[in-house]
Amino acid sequence: MKETKHYNLWANSIFWFVSFVVLFRLFTKEYYNGEVDYIYTAIFHIPLVFIVTGHLFAIEKHLITKKYLHYSVGFIFLLVLGVLMHYLVIDSLAPILLKDFYFISMPIMEVSQYALAYLLVSLLFALSRNWFELKEKQFQLETENNKTQLNNLKAQLNPHFLFNSLNNIYSLTGKENKEARNYILKLSDALRYMLYKTSSDTVQLKDEVEYLDNYIGLEKLRLESDAKIEFTKSNINGQLNIAPLILLPFIENCFKHCDKSNAFIKIALSSESNKLVLVCENTKSNDAHKDGGIGLVNSKKRLELLYADKYNLEISESETTYMSTLNLEL
Repeated sequence: MKETKHYNLWANSIFWFVSFVVLFRLFTKEYYNGEVDYIYTAIFHIPLVFIVTGHLFAIEKHLITKKYLHYSVGFIFLLVLGVLMHYLVIDSLAPILLKDFYFISMPIMEVSQYALAYLLVSLLFALSRNWFELKEKQFQLETENNKTQLNNLKAQLNPHFLFNSLNNIYSLTGKENKEARNYILKLSDALRYMLYKTSSDTVQLKDEVEYLDNYIGLEKLRLESDAKIEFTKSNINGQLNIAPLILLPFIENCFKHCDKSNAFIKIALSSESNKLVLVCENTKSNDAHKDGGIGLVNSKKRLELLYADKYNLEISESETTYMSTLNLEL
């Protein structure tokens, strides 16, 4: 994000520098009046800077999000505003800054051409910038996917042997020990999901929730018997798709950093239309987050790559608890 901001700052600076030089040369093509031309060129740029800034905002807000009608109305509004602002700025500032000179107003068609040209140039600039950013994001996403696939391949050294072993252990477990057999099934389902389904770009939300259910069930084994673990699901839309394991790190943190002696974990997952909300809360241990929060940093990077502008993550803590809230548009 910092690199993008620096790029935008440099690009904008270069654009307006070149613009100033070009217009200055146009205005002084026949007559050169020294310092006056520099001041006039600067004044001339004021409405142009204003409408180009507004146009870049409209592109991000409406054109990129495919709200074409809103963008078209905004484009026309900025064009008219640019013409009006030109006459307002020139008529109000020129007499003050350039008292000894008399200026003949530029024809409205010529002013309109300048305003239109700058709006079109800023459109090309914004679209080219978004294209390069998209290519960079796709490259990063491909890199992350390659890493994930490599890790999955490492985990798939011999999945058939692993599942056969689990089946054998399951058959050796006495039928009276239903709890142990149940956990073996949970582990088998969780491993099968990680090995065979997470290689896809997206999975069905209901499959992801089933995996999280199994994961939470297995994690309970590591906590004291009196630990309070709540996992509530409401209005889960089975038709939605989601990037695999995108929710897992926030739930992992609950178990990893909770106070084992007084464990309380509350996880709530709900969906409405194409919106998904995950709320995780846990009691805080004394040595919580000594790992520097690497898992959380990686999760934010993955969210930014997969769901840029479609997620909101809020993390808060008190003296005794941590809470994270993730809103995701699928």
